[in-house]
Amino acid sequence: MTFGVTPNPDDEVPLCTCCAGSPGVRGGVSEEGNPVAIYFAEPAGMPKFPMLKLGIVSGRFTDDALPSHRLSLVFVCRRGADGPAMEPGEPWLATFPELTQLGERLTPAALATHPDFARFGQIARAIIAGDDRLAEMRTDPGRRRHSFTATQ
Repeated sequence: MTFGVTPNPDDEVPLCTCCAGSPGVRGGVSEEGNPVAIYFAEPAGMPKFPMLKLGIVSGRFTDDALPSHRLSLVFVCRRGADGPAMEPGEPWLATFPELTQLGERLTPAALATHPDFARFGQIARAIIAGDDRLAEMRTDPGRRRHSFTATQ
């Protein structure tokens, strides 16, 4: 499955908010040229133990789409030996409170049992692979991608 990731160019690198860093970043995700998700990412850990809260709103993004046509969810991400380790988190981000208004909220328990859980995980991995501002979550954080298309 190939997802195109388009980071918002107006956002800065997500740094620790307790250290007066930037509050987070956002962007969009497409599949075969069609928008399938937007994302919001904010730091949640410390420099020696980086964590990321990755909020995803997935669903319809047409002019007539309502928030009830989309789902809002959050993954708490840590760098793992084989890529990002992700677990369901509460669907709320301090730096992007609009996450809760853009779609139906999926609690951690509902996300873990949702039929599209694997797809949401693929989208999250594509976001981390495709947005260099989130490179800290990659197995090799020094690796930079020159394209914003990630295959998962």
